[in-house]
Amino acid sequence: MARDRGQLEADVMHRLWAADAPRTAKQLQADFGDDAPAITTLLTVLDRLGRKGLVARSDARTNITFSATRSESDHAVEAMLTSLQATGDREAVLLRFAGDLDNEDAELLRRALAGRGR
Repeated sequence: MARDRGQLEADVMHRLWAADAPRTAKQLQADFGDDAPAITTLLTVLDRLGRKGLVARSDARTNITFSATRSESDHAVEAMLTSLQATGDREAVLLRFAGDLDNEDAELLRRALAGRGR
């Protein structure tokens, strides 16, 4: 199954976030199983993610490893805040976002806001 570039970057990031330690390109390739991209494709994606500041490369003597520069939740928060800052109507976006939350997520948000003292 062919992935577009954005999907492959997302797939690589999810595997790095799920890993308990930095991964080599070969380890990442194995994580994909039967649907693994070519190693050269993975290295290109890892390089691109590195230039975006999402992946750090560690050049050890025996292996080059890769790891996410921030957690998945930190990445999601940054993406949400960037989107919010780019809009002309923050109120509409926030109201729509809150209105689309399921009950469990809405309750989490209520508790988070109550904890801030507002």
